[in-house]
Amino acid sequence: RRFSSAARAPPVIDLSPLRDGGLSSSSPLVREVADACEQWGFFQVVNHGIDEDLCARAEEQQRAFFALPMEVKECMRRSADNSRGWYNDELTKQLRDWKEGLDFGSTPPMDWSLADADARNGTLDGYNRFPPADLLPSFRPTMLEYYDALAGVATGLARLFSLGLGMPADFFEPYLRRTQHTSYLRLNYYAPYTGEDPTQLCISPHKDAGFLTVLRQDVGCHSLQVRDRQAPDGWVTVRPEPAAFTINTGDMAQIYSNNRYHAPEHRVLT
Repeated sequence: RRFSSAARAPPVIDLSPLRDGGLSSSSPLVREVADACEQWGFFQVVNHGIDEDLCARAEEQQRAFFALPMEVKECMRRSADNSRGWYNDELTKQLRDWKEGLDFGSTPPMDWSLADADARNGTLDGYNRFPPADLLPSFRPTMLEYYDALAGVATGLARLFSLGLGMPADFFEPYLRRTQHTSYLRLNYYAPYTGEDPTQLCISPHKDAGFLTVLRQDVGCHSLQVRDRQAPDGWVTVRPEPAAFTINTGDMAQIYSNNRYHAPEHRVLT
């Protein structure tokens, strides 16, 4: 099934057939996803298999984290030797964002039972950092469970991407094994804008550098926009469907597909 929340908008695609198995390059779902990647590089997915209870718990923990006192978050600030952690000073295309964020991601052993500062968890961009367990005891376990669930959705989508290009479904899997991929989870908080610059954006126009992005939008706030390929000066607001995830293809998908899949420019309004 395909839905649309506007006359012209990225499609909403039902992923139920992905869980049923038996897909081929001629399956309707494969064609829907390939068309969305080629025409928009943006689409929403429903019936993706992630339990809404987990999504609700993850959102609750995110809100609790960003409500922590500034001095607590400052102890987790990203640094020159560790780019994982909290920040409120990021630039996009050399323009200051209006947001706070927290980044954490995969580690070489992908063993969440290890302490985050364990030497085996070191990566080129540092170590994961989480808020103190005595302040938010459920944050780390909930976020790691959420990370693993999102990685599962991304792996399923990669199979659809591959089939849509006429390749075997498992073509990308050697790069997406649990101990191979370098995915990270980014939590973003966009506070109401209090400045005086009418051109300020939460995130300036950009494309994602990775293979694909799985995004959970706030259903009460419609600030994400994607550039309209049919009207390059226009922007289309991506209005989230209930319980959906928004997907966008990145530069790596465009390169892998020899420009068949489109890495779209997008932005976030204040």
